[in-house]
Amino acid sequence: MEDRPFAADPVVNAGSAPPDPIGAANGRPGIRRASLLHPATELVLLACALVLTYGIPSPIVPAALLVVAATIAACSPRVRFARWSATVAVLAVPMLIMVGIIQGLFYPGDDLEVLWRWGAAALTVEGLSVALQLWLRVAAMIAVCALFAFGSDSARTFDGMIRLRLPLGIAYVCATALSLIPLLRDQVSHALSARAARGWNTARLRTRVRLMPGIIGGLLTASLVQLDQRHDTLEQRGFGRSPRPAELQDHADGALQRALRWGAPISTILLVAAALGGVLQAPTASELLGVLRG
Repeated sequence: MEDRPFAADPVVNAGSAPPDPIGAANGRPGIRRASLLHPATELVLLACALVLTYGIPSPIVPAALLVVAATIAACSPRVRFARWSATVAVLAVPMLIMVGIIQGLFYPGDDLEVLWRWGAAALTVEGLSVALQLWLRVAAMIAVCALFAFGSDSARTFDGMIRLRLPLGIAYVCATALSLIPLLRDQVSHALSARAARGWNTARLRTRVRLMPGIIGGLLTASLVQLDQRHDTLEQRGFGRSPRPAELQDHADGALQRALRWGAPISTILLVAAALGGVLQAPTASELLGVLRG
């Protein structure tokens, strides 16, 4: 039989979503109903999406990935679309402003097609092309990573990594890091509530900024201590003695998904090689801007 060295360990389950009532009804609290894809398949598709985003020199690919990610976020029961879209906007909009100013208005060079000029700032086709390509790639990367992060938890991440035969230590570190994000968020909220109970006006942004360094510093120190304690607990429970521990949750898997985990990386490599070799002709950002200009 396979060893379950830390199936109920708080390191993996901390910060995960609430237990599935269906799983609890079956006498398995904490084990949620299997989703459509195995977490290993999700990890493979995430890696393939990132490779396609940066491997094919065309804005069509990251734009398509943005649309696909938005569609999945809107339809997935595991992801809240408002939270996903707010995260993408908060991280991507400042990047859009930055590359728009630096590349779009101050692109270096002499032989440039100028669309508009005001003093030292000049809006050029070449600058807009670089800004569009760069921003779409970063936005697509943020979108697909946020989709995976909000649609998964530490246990699913661990299960996916051990199914992909990644080293157990790497799987443990990644799962622990993913579990610490919601845990730290909740602890920050509790710390601010405690400060508010002591008379601090935490509704003011200036007060929050003043309190945050001390709160974050204390939480990080406590988290490091907890990680050390959890690691000792895992070793006492037999962590690492089994090269392939059993999965923590039940996941849907089959021949189709196994074929997808092999076929997606092969197809991605072939598409990138075809694009770089000139076999796959994808429109560049300059060509798309020329079409829009008429």
